[in-house]
Amino acid sequence: MILVTYFDPFGEDPVNVSREVATRLLPREYVLTRELATSKQDVERQLPALIRQVHPQAILSLGQAQGRPVPTLERVGINLLESRIADNRGEIYHDHPVAASGPDAYFSTLPLKKLQDAVHARGYPLELSLSAGTFMCNQALYLSRHTAPEIPAGFLHLPLLPSQAVTQPKVPTMGLHDQLAVLNALLDALWQWAAAPR
Repeated sequence: MILVTYFDPFGEDPVNVSREVATRLLPREYVLTRELATSKQDVERQLPALIRQVHPQAILSLGQAQGRPVPTLERVGINLLESRIADNRGEIYHDHPVAASGPDAYFSTLPLKKLQDAVHARGYPLELSLSAGTFMCNQALYLSRHTAPEIPAGFLHLPLLPSQAVTQPKVPTMGLHDQLAVLNALLDALWQWAAAPR
């Protein structure tokens, strides 16, 4: 089973692309999708509980990243929360650790290059990134690794949808159909890797 998490809308945007994509995935018996609330307190409560309940073979968390032109797999999550805006509980954090007793960072343990190659083979873009930010997306990546170090885990940032940038014509976007194609190709490759005997 692959646990796929996504976030609800936050800030002034009534849409979160991660929810729009995750809730439209092709049905797969090996994929379980679950929503996380975009707040520090909720993520640290919901995500570890989900991981312990499901004990998946791999974890892929999704989030949106304004300004990214294509989907990006994150290489590393850092032990830091630094808010630019309030979360959905109205809270702002500065110089706050994700886990007080945790290391400075965790690397993704998904086969990132293999996943990138699989998506490219289907004719869609996918890049690797060295920064998951310092908001809830970074928190989700870090907590996935911290909660269950033995379970391969990673994070995929998605660009805004065109409808989210109607009043921001210079912000890069990517259509829902193409983003779905990227995620479907990625999940197929991830399951083939996760289910293979080791």
